[in-house]
Amino acid sequence: MSKRTITIVFLAAALLGTNAWWLYRSIDFGISHTYGMAECEEHAQALAQVKAILPVVAGPDSTREQILAAARLANWPEPFEKDGVVRVGRVGLKFSADGRLIALVD
Repeated sequence: MSKRTITIVFLAAALLGTNAWWLYRSIDFGISHTYGMAECEEHAQALAQVKAILPVVAGPDSTREQILAAARLANWPEPFEKDGVVRVGRVGLKFSADGRLIALVD
């Protein structure tokens, strides 16, 4: 084999290898970006849900019933309780024994 043939074969293999690497990186970026955007949308939903109940929560005498009623008015999903936390949509609300909101749980 001549030096010219060896050089051409090497350059063709290098071109195919780098193109395969770029293809892999492009697909990997697309998948990572999709998951990242889904997470951003989930956070935006949670923020919108918290904003909907914020006026009620900010009141000094807000109760569990008032907060859950505000969540229902904002068309949140039906609340359910699990492990002492009331889950409404993407937001977890922890109430004290007397019905006062004591924490937002992730």
